[in-house]
Amino acid sequence: MMPGDSCSNVNALPAPQRCDYVVNTKDCTTNMYLFNYLVWHYCHLDTRNKFNTFWSVLGMMIILIYIFWMMQLAIIHYFVPLLKSIADALRLNESTAGVTVLAIANGSPDLFTSLASGLPYSSNTFLSCVSVTMFLHIFVAGMVMLINPFYVEANYFMRDFGFLFLNTAFMDYLHKRQGGIGIGHTIPAALIFIAYVITAVVDQQLLKHQVRVLERKRSTSNSDYDDYDNELLGALLPQTQLPIRRPAIIREPLDKGHRNKYLFSQFWRSIFYFDFERFRNGTLLKKIYLVLKEPIEMALRLLIPVVDVEQPLHGWSKLLYVIQMNLVPLYCSYILCEVLHVRMMPKVNLPVCIVVWLLMCPLSIMVFLCTRTDTRPKLFRFTWIFAFLGSILLIFILTSELYAMFFALSTVMGMSLQFSIATVICWALQSNDMVINLNLAHQGWPRMAFTASFSSPVFTTFAFLALPLLAGSIKAYPNNFHPKEGSYGETVCIFLEVGLFFSLLSAMTTNFKMRRACGFLLVAYYLFFVGVLILLETKSIHPYGV
Repeated sequence: MMPGDSCSNVNALPAPQRCDYVVNTKDCTTNMYLFNYLVWHYCHLDTRNKFNTFWSVLGMMIILIYIFWMMQLAIIHYFVPLLKSIADALRLNESTAGVTVLAIANGSPDLFTSLASGLPYSSNTFLSCVSVTMFLHIFVAGMVMLINPFYVEANYFMRDFGFLFLNTAFMDYLHKRQGGIGIGHTIPAALIFIAYVITAVVDQQLLKHQVRVLERKRSTSNSDYDDYDNELLGALLPQTQLPIRRPAIIREPLDKGHRNKYLFSQFWRSIFYFDFERFRNGTLLKKIYLVLKEPIEMALRLLIPVVDVEQPLHGWSKLLYVIQMNLVPLYCSYILCEVLHVRMMPKVNLPVCIVVWLLMCPLSIMVFLCTRTDTRPKLFRFTWIFAFLGSILLIFILTSELYAMFFALSTVMGMSLQFSIATVICWALQSNDMVINLNLAHQGWPRMAFTASFSSPVFTTFAFLALPLLAGSIKAYPNNFHPKEGSYGETVCIFLEVGLFFSLLSAMTTNFKMRRACGFLLVAYYLFFVGVLILLETKSIHPYGV
């Protein structure tokens, strides 16, 4: 067997050879994470029996739904409120927050993975990136409009659309060059996202400066300040702020009792608060739902710290905080070491996660000895750092497991690699972005979610395509580097460019009021695109370029 063999070839082998193939083929092993579903299916089941295959696929789909459910709860209850708090602390508007905080927070694990893997480039990299852009900007953006229609400022839309179209068209141009590409071609490609972020930040600063000038004219009763200026100020002022309520901090009085009073009851209330009233009055399905959901929520409450300024003591729980000071750095360092392929500390010959725990354990003991159950310590205000790292890395590992599950299902069901990348693998990798954006839209932040449908694909392309192209052109210097677009890549790119035209047409014909009709158009177009891919997979039609 060649090391470059595709895992999808396993179904073409006789049944007795399939187990050895998935164990020894690199494409199979590198796409599994916490649990090897391919080994389970091909080594522990008799795949010649279609009944066993059916139950194996059904079992994997049930696990997939449970993992997706856990990721959804982590995003809704922990990650989205944290993003809003960070954007509020940095005083960003929705557009700038979508370009910076949301795009970078969603894409940073992907960037770590790409850097840790040595910036690899394959013939399917372009297909993967244009499929992500198609999914996020056409399907997810359309769903955002369906959930919560909104008005977007024309200048912000044209800026975001311009950078996304430039990114798509330039990458398409690089892959279509007959003579290959050099360093001079790949450096501009790597700078597109950086220029995008700088432009968004400068836009917000210019907007704030214009608002300050108008407010100064109004406060000094300047004769030049007229009704037009007043109307302009009323339109610009909301664009500088986030629609968020900033409650006042209430400091709780000190109790003269023991510093560990109600320690365990406080911890239990922080971990377990089951809705018994809803359980008693609910239907059988709702009771099953609540019972299945509670273990997930208890695990998330233990793994992700929460600072909620609207709760008494801001959600402070002494024993829970001490446990999290040990647990969160432990699993964060473990996940980072797995991503960066760092196993041991050379001088002490210990796993990195154990070294991190040994450093945090004395600090947690000090916190336990010096704090009280009835008073929030000053250290607790920095808990958002733990929360950010814990939530983003937990979501990353859940997304990776979803990807492994989709990869296993596509392999078992005999899908081609290119079809899997354009559909199920793309959906698995971007499922967290979809949940975040749809939840933001549901909570009244559709502009941030819509802006992220532009910026997140540009950042993904920067991490997975632009940087590998730059690395490949440097390695090939003084010769040119020859990237491959592939037949599916060209097909998806053409559909994407047409979809971008539909997006622009929807905005301009409604005066930039993103109505549900616009969302329906984009979602329907994406479903049509998936139908075309199914026809390509079944050989009913041919892809472009063939």
